[in-house]
Amino acid sequence: MNTHFSQQYRQGRLTTSLGADTLVLLRMDGTEELSGDFEWRVEALSTQPGLDLHSLLGTHATVEIDHTSGARAFDGVVCEAEACGASENGWRYNLVLRPWLHVAGLRRNMRIFHNKTVVQIVEEVLSAYAYLGNPHLDLRLTEDYPVLEYTTQYGDTDADFVRRQLERHGISWSWAHEDGSHTLLLTDAEFGLPEVPGGTRPFYGVDGFHRHKEEHFRTWAVGERITTGAVRLTEYNFKTPNAAQEVDHTGDATHPSGEIESYDWPGDYLQQDEGREGVRRRTQAERGQAPRHHAQGDVVSLGAGWRVALKGDEVPGATGQTFVCLKAEHRFRAQSYGSGDSGNDEQPYAGSYVLMPTDTPYRPERRTVGPKVQGPETAVVVGEGEIDCDEHGRILCRFHWDLEGAHTMRVRVSQNWASKGWGGMVIPRIGMEVIVEHLRGDPDKPIVTGCVFNGDNTTPYELPKHKTRSTFMTDSHKGVGHNELRFEDESGQEEIYMHAQKDMNIEILNDRSKRVEEDQSEFVGQDKSIQVGGDHSEVISGNMSIAVGSNPLSRALMNKTQVLFSKLGGVMEKVKIPDVLNFAKGNMQIFIEKNKSEIVNVASSEVVGVAKSTVVGQSFQQTVGKAMSTIVRGRWESDVGQVQVMRVGDQITIQVGEKSTLTMSKEGDILLKGKRIKLDADQIDMN
Repeated sequence: MNTHFSQQYRQGRLTTSLGADTLVLLRMDGTEELSGDFEWRVEALSTQPGLDLHSLLGTHATVEIDHTSGARAFDGVVCEAEACGASENGWRYNLVLRPWLHVAGLRRNMRIFHNKTVVQIVEEVLSAYAYLGNPHLDLRLTEDYPVLEYTTQYGDTDADFVRRQLERHGISWSWAHEDGSHTLLLTDAEFGLPEVPGGTRPFYGVDGFHRHKEEHFRTWAVGERITTGAVRLTEYNFKTPNAAQEVDHTGDATHPSGEIESYDWPGDYLQQDEGREGVRRRTQAERGQAPRHHAQGDVVSLGAGWRVALKGDEVPGATGQTFVCLKAEHRFRAQSYGSGDSGNDEQPYAGSYVLMPTDTPYRPERRTVGPKVQGPETAVVVGEGEIDCDEHGRILCRFHWDLEGAHTMRVRVSQNWASKGWGGMVIPRIGMEVIVEHLRGDPDKPIVTGCVFNGDNTTPYELPKHKTRSTFMTDSHKGVGHNELRFEDESGQEEIYMHAQKDMNIEILNDRSKRVEEDQSEFVGQDKSIQVGGDHSEVISGNMSIAVGSNPLSRALMNKTQVLFSKLGGVMEKVKIPDVLNFAKGNMQIFIEKNKSEIVNVASSEVVGVAKSTVVGQSFQQTVGKAMSTIVRGRWESDVGQVQVMRVGDQITIQVGEKSTLTMSKEGDILLKGKRIKLDADQIDMN
């Protein structure tokens, strides 16, 4: 058995972290794809048994294969390593090399990106893997990409998340290799793709056993496939619900089915202009699947994402054109290191290639399936102050799964009604736990559909003690208190309760009716004002008492008068007074502690059925502007304790019956007229 292997003069070489020639290359089978990954399956030989395979994992290994224009590196991260036992000339090992993006596929994450472009998002996610490339990322982009308000990585791997975002925006990716490193290339135009050294490779048709030293294609097949010819999209933006959002784009197919259209919803854009760009990319992705050229040869330098121009023997529809390699399969067999390995000295390398003309725009297919949110989840309302919303009532939430302390975009809140300036409006407060659903299961489109109580946010009333209560209780903003509308449904205790922490205003544009079958009490702590634009009518079947003031003496006097009213209670039923109808059968009491003022602009009429008593503590004054008439059907008695003065401006007449009259005029005339006049006095003086 050999004690040492050397690859110095070999066409194919393997380099690993174990040191030079510790492992030497026997075979390599590899596949690489534009907007996809690569995998190199390597069979190696060593003079040492029991190599430390664990130390190889996660390190770079590189296969180099010489060709006429230089050497091509096939670098990769060792993802699998296997010891296969001894052979006649050494110990065999198998390695599987994949891109460092495969390592990114080992990490699942859940995080939120705010107001970033797709390029910024990809750079941020892949920055964690910068140590695996030198450099790890190469941006060759020509287009401008919109700022995305809200993008969620929801349980998918970093690799899948990046692929999904690149496919979404029509950005292709490929790999550039060198010894010990490989770089992820991002491109959105064909001229951003690298060329093979020299730019061209020939095609030589079959001519027996003639061998060509330069890289060339041995076979070339020109193909075409039927694809979707047009794409139509539409979207909905709640900020502009009536704006035109439909967009469509038709490709360049000319066959009878070339305009078959694919319609999709939602279109994944906010404005129609963005949609036009998106539908163009989707159509290009569809039409890019149509032209397919398949070739075989020994073009080691050609890899996925590389451009090559075809020359040499004529291939109708291909010669003279430039192509981009979409997929390449590589097969390499090294020369023998001993009698146990015959190798393949005749054709150590063979490749097969799938290509498309560069005059057909290329966009990656949307192959990476995004995550779907399976049902509702809850989150906590966050923001500034106690209530934080925008003009649409949207709030900020933080999901329980968010380890970075981020928050959602502004999220709309479902209401019981919503229309043009009317409907329901309840804004969840900071700290509430809300139910969040996602439109079509898309984690980028959350919507709040409800709220729930939890161990910190407890119910307004103790449960199950008050399980028959239904309530809507709010909380005073920046203060202590609440408003409430409550329903009690316990049999025999049914109640509707309303509480206003400060003011309650009721506006009724037409009628209001209220019916209370039993008692009603009303308490006003300070002032009460009633303004009636038309008539005011009250019908009281029992007694009515009105007290103005709260002096204890006034209360006592009011109670005394109630005794009088109780004795007069039923008298009105026995007295018939014309033109007065619908008298109350009870009593009415009005007591005013201080002053009372009554002004009637036209006329005032008062009818007392039985008796009326007026008691004035000190002075009593009546002023009549014109005439005054007093009619007493029975007896009229006047008792003046001290002095009575009567002044009449013109004339006064006192008439008793038909025959007795006393008349005094302002001229000084006094006429006393009667059937008989009798004077009875102790003394009569006459001048």
